[in-house]
Amino acid sequence: MPKKKLTHPFITNLDKPKKRTEYYDTVVNGLLLRVTKTGHKAFALAYGTKGKRYTIGTFPSVGLAEARDVAKKLKIEIALGNDPQAEKVANRNKPKAKTVADLAKVFEKKHFPTLRQSTRDDYKRRINNTIIPKLGKIPLETITRLDIIELLEEIAEDNNAPVNSNRIRSILSSMFSFGVNRGMLDHNIVLTIKPLGKVSTRKRYYTPEEIVSIWDAFELEEEPYRSLFKMLLICGQRSGETRQTRWDHIQKGVWTIPAELTKANRTHEVPLPFMALEVLRDVKNYSWDSDYLFKSPVLDNEPVDWLQKAAGRVRRASKVEDFRLHDLRRTAATYMAGMRTDRTVLGKILNHKGLAGDDQVTAIYDRYNYREEKKTALTKWNTKLDKILRGEVKSTNLLKMSS
Repeated sequence: MPKKKLTHPFITNLDKPKKRTEYYDTVVNGLLLRVTKTGHKAFALAYGTKGKRYTIGTFPSVGLAEARDVAKKLKIEIALGNDPQAEKVANRNKPKAKTVADLAKVFEKKHFPTLRQSTRDDYKRRINNTIIPKLGKIPLETITRLDIIELLEEIAEDNNAPVNSNRIRSILSSMFSFGVNRGMLDHNIVLTIKPLGKVSTRKRYYTPEEIVSIWDAFELEEEPYRSLFKMLLICGQRSGETRQTRWDHIQKGVWTIPAELTKANRTHEVPLPFMALEVLRDVKNYSWDSDYLFKSPVLDNEPVDWLQKAAGRVRRASKVEDFRLHDLRRTAATYMAGMRTDRTVLGKILNHKGLAGDDQVTAIYDRYNYREEKKTALTKWNTKLDKILRGEVKSTNLLKMSS
């Protein structure tokens, strides 16, 4: 089989061969590019004395740099005595783990008939609009209290809707109790979570020292998590909206979030400050072949989905034991408020109707986009963040700021 130092142009320009051909990379021993007669190109790792192959992924969904990184990690596993191909086959034959969405489906089919029509309609609306989009893909066996708490806090704080937050908690508790009775769950973790109220909503933001530790933990993450987490702190936007950002949403230094992706149900413009532009340059190397900035590492041309495992790694690496993703948004907002950002401008940056004062009257008459004011505030925050990361700002010389 031919050996060659694989390059992106070489792989891109390969013609369809007359028969299936494998090109062995000279940079990472064992990594190969398989090209079929139809022109299909895929990376694999050859290992063992019996010619085993572990398929890494299809080009260009998986790029050359990513394939080399995966191959190196697989070689470490093999050196430790593991067999990645055998594990893949074993996992393929395992029953698919039940998710929150699976529980919701059974819950609707079996439990809804016992409810009044009005209750049934309310449950269905909240499950479909909130619970499934946020928690639906999480396996029941791995969902944690923190997953649920973060959802409830986000509803209570971002939407200024503690009543809705408590209603979602009640529905989740009913679902999980139903799941326990059906044998889908061992216990109902929602019962250990107290209802949220206006007084008990979370006010946590990070000190300069904590920000440095958290940022250092970001740097330990692989893409797209590294750049995504940075963007959440730099721009202060919601994680769900940030995850779904497409490259065509970025035009001339402005990130436009379409109305259908926003909680406020209105188009939202975010002038990108200098640190965000640096992140875009970094992530471009990872997601150049995707419609999405923060592309899924496992699904073809889809945005990265579940972030809780990565957030857990950041929590452990940073030693900020109560680290939560939503606190990044609150931290950015708190520091901007501490720099005397006008409350209306801050609300416009966060796309938070209540904070921006967007009641029905102002929503009709205030059509000004506040782009320059938002850009100024975000630039000031990025300048402060840059100084924090360089060790020039400490808690001892930072003005006390309320959240």
